[in-house]
Amino acid sequence: MMKIPRIALTTVLCERNSHAGDWYIHSETYPRAILAAGALPVAVPAFVSEEICSKYLDTVEGLLLIGGPDIPPEFYGETPAPEVNPLKKEIAVNHMTLAGKAFERNIPVLGICLGMQELNVANGGRLIQHLGERTAMHRMDGGDQYHMAELAPGSRLAEIFGCSRIKVNSAHHQAVSPEHVAAGATVTAWAEDVVEAIEFPGDTFRIGVQWHPERIRDEEHRSKLFAAFVDSCRN
Repeated sequence: MMKIPRIALTTVLCERNSHAGDWYIHSETYPRAILAAGALPVAVPAFVSEEICSKYLDTVEGLLLIGGPDIPPEFYGETPAPEVNPLKKEIAVNHMTLAGKAFERNIPVLGICLGMQELNVANGGRLIQHLGERTAMHRMDGGDQYHMAELAPGSRLAEIFGCSRIKVNSAHHQAVSPEHVAAGATVTAWAEDVVEAIEFPGDTFRIGVQWHPERIRDEEHRSKLFAAFVDSCRN
């Protein structure tokens, strides 16, 4: 029988201002994509301690870092720009802790949008805090913006997709700084001058993508990326 891997998913805070308490959530598109690829999603509450993060990672074969608000710039040594919408510090700590411990344990990791930025910052990189007017094709305006991205020859992503150019969807105002990519990481996808993907060396799947494959219209594109991630977790 084929092994069914379990994938930990990060969560973000939805403040309810209710006697029933706040919600720690993620969009249903993430677990749907994980389930479709043959794995079981496991949500990690963003309030849990470092010790509990370790216990979650003891029970899973992979980690998915979801999209969301911005990393507080203090995490990469900068003062916030006015446009920054930061995560609460304890949530950013939770996400960074999971990313760091997954790397220590050689657990496969896929980072999406904010998740890619967290992979970069957790490993010493920095971000462009606000892309501004130069990236109209990236910013969400009533829905995802679709555009082409160039894949680096010989990259894991080029192998997964079997081509050198793909159409991706964007909804972001920050990006990995090309001048401050995480130690050891390589930029493996670009859209004009914006970093669209980074990969870390080694056999373990460690990829961050700026686009949102979990809600992309191209089902083949979505299935290829999540299938590759889940296969790496299974193996």
